[in-house]
Amino acid sequence: MEHRNSSQQTQRVTGLEGQKPVSEEKVTAITTTNSESEIQKPVPRSKRNALPKVILAVLLAGGAIAAGIYAFRTWQYNQQYATKYQETDNAYVTANVSPITSRVSGIVTEVTVNDNQVVSPNDLLMKIDKRDYLVSLTQAKASLELAKQQAELARERLNRDIVSASESNSDPANNNQAKQAATNAQQREIHQQQYKIALAAVAQKQADLKKAELQLSYTDITALVPGKIGNKSVSVGQQVQPGQTLITLVQPNPWIIANFKETQLEKIQPGQNVTITIPAFPNRTFNGKVDSMSPTSFGKVALPPQENATGYSNLAQDVQRVPVKIVFEPKSLQGYESRMTPGMSAVAVVETNNSLPAQKTQNLTPAQKAPNSTNPKDTKDTKNANDTNTQEKKDNQTKERL
Repeated sequence: MEHRNSSQQTQRVTGLEGQKPVSEEKVTAITTTNSESEIQKPVPRSKRNALPKVILAVLLAGGAIAAGIYAFRTWQYNQQYATKYQETDNAYVTANVSPITSRVSGIVTEVTVNDNQVVSPNDLLMKIDKRDYLVSLTQAKASLELAKQQAELARERLNRDIVSASESNSDPANNNQAKQAATNAQQREIHQQQYKIALAAVAQKQADLKKAELQLSYTDITALVPGKIGNKSVSVGQQVQPGQTLITLVQPNPWIIANFKETQLEKIQPGQNVTITIPAFPNRTFNGKVDSMSPTSFGKVALPPQENATGYSNLAQDVQRVPVKIVFEPKSLQGYESRMTPGMSAVAVVETNNSLPAQKTQNLTPAQKAPNSTNPKDTKDTKNANDTNTQEKKDNQTKERL
C-alpha cells in the first residue's frame, strides 16, 4: 500500500516538471485542501492598480464639492455680515500727548520723576537753579521801593503847591503878585505831572516784581494734567532753554482712530455702537461709539491733484481711507486707562444695521412716510368729478327717452 502511494506521488511530480515555468509578472495563488493543493489563475496588475485610482478620484471629487460649498457659505456669510457691520483692522490707539517744556533758562538741579511714572496735577517734575532769579527778584523789590519814595516826594511837593496857592491873596491890580501867581500855577502843574509819572513808575516796578516772582516760580516745573511720563529727555546738570521739550506726558484719555475705506462710509454715522478688540489685551473686548469723521483722507488738507489728460483724477484710481474717531465707553475702559499706549493696533467693528433705516426714515418727506394717505383736497375734487359724470349720464338717458 505504501508502495502504491509513493508511485502515485512520483507520477504527479513528473507531470508537474513537464509543465512550463510560471513567469515573474504573474502571481500564482495556491490553496491547500484536505486532500491536495490547487493552482489558481493569475491576477493582472492593471486591475490591482485601478482600485486606488477610483478611491483617489472619489476623494478629489468630494473635496471639490466640499470646497465649493464652503466658498459659497463664506460668500453668503460675508454678504450678510457686510449689511450689518463695517470692520477694519487699520486702526490704532491714540491719546493727548502733552510736551512739558521749560519757560526759563538755567541748569537743572533735580529731576523728581522716572520713566513711565504716573503723575497727578501739581506734582513736581524737576527743578532749575534759582539763584539768578532770586537776585532778579531782589532787584525788582528794591526798584519798587525807590519808585514809591520818589512818588511820595512828588506828592508832597504837589501838596505844598496846593496849600501855598490857597493861602496867597493876590491882588489883580498888582502886576508883581499876578506874575507870581502865574508862576506858582505853572510850578504846580509841573509838580502834578511829575507825581503822575512817579505813580506810573511805581506801577511799572510792581509789574517787574510780579514778573520776577513768576520767573522764580518757573524754576519748579510741575505737571498741569494727570498722565504718565512717556519720554524723559532731561538729566541733572543739563542746560535748558525756554521752549525746550524736557518730558512727554501721555494723558489717560485714549480713543481709537479707525481708517475705513471710503466705500464703507455710507453706512457709518456718529453715535453707532462699536466693538473694539486690541491684540495687546486678547481676552478683553471694549465698547465704544463713533464720535466723528475726518474732513479729509488721512488728515490731508491740501487740494487734490489736477485731473490728467484722460480726465480722471489720480485719487480715483485708488480707494482712499478716511479716519473715523471712536471713543471708548467709560465703563468698558475702566481699569485700562493707564495701560493703553498710543500706537497700539486695534480692530474696530461698527454696528450699522440699526441706525441706517432710522436715518432713511428721517430723510423721507411726510408724503413718502405715508404713501397710502390721501390729501383731503384731492378727495373732494375726485368726489365732485364723479358727481358731475353721474349727472351727465342721467341727462343723456332722459334725452334718449324723449
